[in-house]
Amino acid sequence: MYVPTTTHVSPLATIRRERLLPRPGYVLVSDGERVDATTVVAKAEVTGRHYFFDLVQRLDAPLGQAERFLRVQPGTAMEKGELIALRPTAFGLSKKMVRAPSKGTMVEVKDGKVLFAVTHPDYELKAGFPGMVSSVNADWGVILETPGALVQGAWGSGRQEYGALKMLINDPAQPLPTELLDSSCAGAIVVGGNADDQILRRAETVKVRGLILGSMSASLIRIARSLSFPVLVVEGFGKQIMSSHAWTLLADHNGREAFVDARPPDRWESRRPEVIIPLPPSGGMPPVPSDGQPLTESKRVRLLRAPHAGAIGTVQHILPRTHVFPCGLQCHAARVEIEGQDEEVIVPVANLEIFE
Repeated sequence: MYVPTTTHVSPLATIRRERLLPRPGYVLVSDGERVDATTVVAKAEVTGRHYFFDLVQRLDAPLGQAERFLRVQPGTAMEKGELIALRPTAFGLSKKMVRAPSKGTMVEVKDGKVLFAVTHPDYELKAGFPGMVSSVNADWGVILETPGALVQGAWGSGRQEYGALKMLINDPAQPLPTELLDSSCAGAIVVGGNADDQILRRAETVKVRGLILGSMSASLIRIARSLSFPVLVVEGFGKQIMSSHAWTLLADHNGREAFVDARPPDRWESRRPEVIIPLPPSGGMPPVPSDGQPLTESKRVRLLRAPHAGAIGTVQHILPRTHVFPCGLQCHAARVEIEGQDEEVIVPVANLEIFE
C-alpha cells in the first residue's frame, strides 16, 4: 500500500487550523468564541536583548569610583539616547558618557558594571482568518474552524496575510504584466500566472498584501523571502501553469477576503502553503479534508513529473508488479487517465499525489 501526499483544492470544506505561540504564554479567547482575522487570540512575553556596560572602561574612570557618575538608579525606565552615566573630563571642557541604546530599563549596577535590558512588547498572535475557536491549547494557542474554500500550494516565502483577492489577468498561462500593478492593488492579495523580479519589486512598491502565483523561477527565492508580503507558488518553480481547478476557484472568489499562509512546507507538521477563503455557514458544516489516504483505483491524482507535470487524472489501475520504463527504471506504477486528453499513461506511483 502506497500513501502519497495530498493536495487540497476544495471549493467548500471545514477548515481547522492551529494558531500557536512560539513560546508558552496565555490565551485570550475561550472555546466556542467567534473571532475576526485581527483578533488577538494569545500573547507571550518576549525576552529582550541585554546590554552590559563597563563604566570603568567607557568613562575612563578610576577603579571603585565609576558608580558615582551614574545619572539613573537601578529599575529606571529609559528612552533611547537618555544618559545612563556622565563623566566630565579636562576641566569640564569635554565629557565621556554612556547612553541608553534603546528603550528599556537600567536593571542593575555592580562593581562599576551596568546591566541594561531592552523593552520588547509582548508577542501577539492574531487569528489570521475569521472563524470559531473549536479548541483551546492552554498556554500555547487555539484551533480555529471555519467553512471555506481551500487552495494548497507547493512553496511559500514564509509570511502570512489577510486581504481581498484581486485577479489581474484572465489566463493562468499569461505572465503578470507590470503595468497592471498600480495603486488599485495596494492592500490586495494579487493572483497571477508567472512573475519575474520586476513584478516582485513592483508589488513591493505598490504595497500589495500578498501574491499568489502559478509558478516562478527558483532564482527569485531570495528576493521573494525579502519582501514584506507573502508570496505563494501553487504549482512549483519554472514555468508551470496554475491548474485550471485552482485558478477557477480563486477567480470565483475574486474580491472576497482570503488568508494566505505562505509558510514553507513542513513534513513533521503536515503543513502546506495555502490559501483559505472563509465562507459564510450555510446549513450543516461541510466535510473536513482528509490526509494520509492510500493510493487506490478511482482516486483523482496529479502528476508531478514531466512529460505530464501538473496534469490531473484518475487512477484506472495499479499494476500488481513493478514496471520497467524505457529509461530502465523499474518501480511500482499505476495507469492513469488524464483529464481532457482521453489518454492513459503509466506513471511511477512516486510521481503521483492525491488531488481533491
